[in-house]
Amino acid sequence: MGSEVLVSIVIPTYQGEKFIKQTVESVMNQTYSNFELIIGDQNPDDETKKILKPFEHDSRVKIVNVPKGDGASTNWNYVSELATGEYFKLLPHDDILKSDMLQRQVELLNVNPKIGMTSSKREIISDHGEILKSNWGLDGIKHLTDGREVVRATIKKGRNVVGEPGSVLMRKSIFDQIGGWDFSHPYVVDLSTFFHILMVSDFIADDYNGVQFRVSQTQWSSVLRDSQSDDVIALNHQIAEIYPNFLSKKELFIGDSKAKLMALARKLFFIFDSFKAKIKI
Repeated sequence: MGSEVLVSIVIPTYQGEKFIKQTVESVMNQTYSNFELIIGDQNPDDETKKILKPFEHDSRVKIVNVPKGDGASTNWNYVSELATGEYFKLLPHDDILKSDMLQRQVELLNVNPKIGMTSSKREIISDHGEILKSNWGLDGIKHLTDGREVVRATIKKGRNVVGEPGSVLMRKSIFDQIGGWDFSHPYVVDLSTFFHILMVSDFIADDYNGVQFRVSQTQWSSVLRDSQSDDVIALNHQIAEIYPNFLSKKELFIGDSKAKLMALARKLFFIFDSFKAKIKI
């Protein structure tokens, strides 16, 4: 392990007992072994701590109690500030990494110090583990790309082309440089943060299904889904304001319009998934 880059993986948990074992096992089974895993437990009243007990013997694993504070923002920030690795990934407590994901992403970030982040395609899975969609994300973005062009493409698509936190590996120094997680738009905290990173660095695509991203009625983002289009539009306009010559009025209009359509599509998806679950019951 001597010369390998240290990777920090942080998992903020809240009511994570249903999936946390599978998520942690996906980290421990990585072919790339030079990582630290920091798990923040924000709900000591459930079974999460008990489920995590067998992992405590591994010196790479650190389990911490997180104060309730402001909910998700406190949890995400608390575990992220403990990360000491050169590269950094936040993994939701119900997502699953493919076993060679860290190896692939470390090699990609090692290509060039100007690369601020990489992201893989992902499989979308239901609350029940059913694969709903494969090869999702990136939308034709390949290889090494100017980060600003990735931001532009994402805004014009009206959806998160880059991916959720589990699909992303960031350079920790740039993450710290932009001020960490941007919770000014809570529904799109991940995308907002990635935009700030990409506006000052390059992006390299990982054309591979590296993670299974779980969608469910109980996950934090689904609770907030009615605010999706508002937050995406606000983020678009924030970027336009910070970088006044970056987006044209036409690009901004297209992005705002597609964000509204994507919010409706996502809401219909959750309704359909709930309906299927009830039928199975």
